[in-house]
Amino acid sequence: MVRPPKEVKDLTKRYIKPDEVYRELEERPEPRFLEEPEEEYLEKEPKEKIIKLRERETLPRAEDEEIKSLQRVSPQIIGNLFDRVRFLSERIAELKAAIEERKRVNKEILSEINEDILTRKEFMRTLAELSDKRDFMLDMSLLAREKRKENVQFWRDLLEISTELRELQEQWEMESKIASIFNSIKS
Repeated sequence: MVRPPKEVKDLTKRYIKPDEVYRELEERPEPRFLEEPEEEYLEKEPKEKIIKLRERETLPRAEDEEIKSLQRVSPQIIGNLFDRVRFLSERIAELKAAIEERKRVNKEILSEINEDILTRKEFMRTLAELSDKRDFMLDMSLLAREKRKENVQFWRDLLEISTELRELQEQWEMESKIASIFNSIKS
């Protein structure tokens, strides 16, 4: 029998394992790579980007002021019948003058607002920056809203004054008829 050289024996000891080791390997369960717990990924927190813009000055925003309608309290009519007729005719003349004055004030306010809008439109054409144009557009929209509010308030005031005028005219008509009856009796 031919014997392998000594070097080969050493190699077999190193690389060929005895049967016991093989049994041990067969009994050991195979590693499961798919079922291993996955490492949780650390989510990166998004970095906040701070962009420094050029600061700009804007006009303070006009808050909505509730405009209250006129509170008209007619004075109590005291005196004899003829004094009441005279007083009612004076009050009627005052209310007619108040209506005309309110119409005049409304026209003035609307013309001022329209002039402001036109000057802003003309000036806006010269602006180059978008932010400045946006501010001017906001100003113009606020002026348009103010214009609408003035129109609504004008009609509310006109309605109240007209209602009071109508009531006074009815009273004056009744009082003057009664006064004419007394005048005819006196003479």
